[in-house]
Amino acid sequence: MERVIEVVNVSFNTLMTIILIFGILFVVLFVIGIEPFVVVSGSMEPSIKVGSLCFINKHTKYSDIKVQDIIAYTAITGNKVTHRVVNITDEGMETKGDRNNISDGISVTEKNFIGKNVFSVPRLGFMVSAMQTPRGKIITITIAIVIFVSAFFVDDGKGRRVKKK
Repeated sequence: MERVIEVVNVSFNTLMTIILIFGILFVVLFVIGIEPFVVVSGSMEPSIKVGSLCFINKHTKYSDIKVQDIIAYTAITGNKVTHRVVNITDEGMETKGDRNNISDGISVTEKNFIGKNVFSVPRLGFMVSAMQTPRGKIITITIAIVIFVSAFFVDDGKGRRVKKK
């Protein structure tokens, strides 16, 4: 039984450390102007797969973008789009999804430009999207409460939890 408790403690501490590291990472990225975007369509596959989480540097200057850069912009519909720049003219940037047969046309100007894709993490977007649903929010809040409450208990060295004084 003591071995099971020890494994649970180690697993719990590892999970807490991972959550803390990701939390700090997201805060640091946000502070330096890098915002995550969830990829919901396959237009950029195979480069960026559906369900990926793209990290967009919002401090990138419009004038610093080059052909072949992957950028994010707000489309006329209001949707956020992440596509590759295929041409730059005086009118704006022409973009195209890697999987698409035709370009988006001159779809990006300085007004609707968001930023440049720095990197993406496959499948992480699925988790972020799930956490934004009502059920996901309930699960996330429950986990946060369990973590908070568990902070008031310590292991007595014999595999038993005792309340802190």
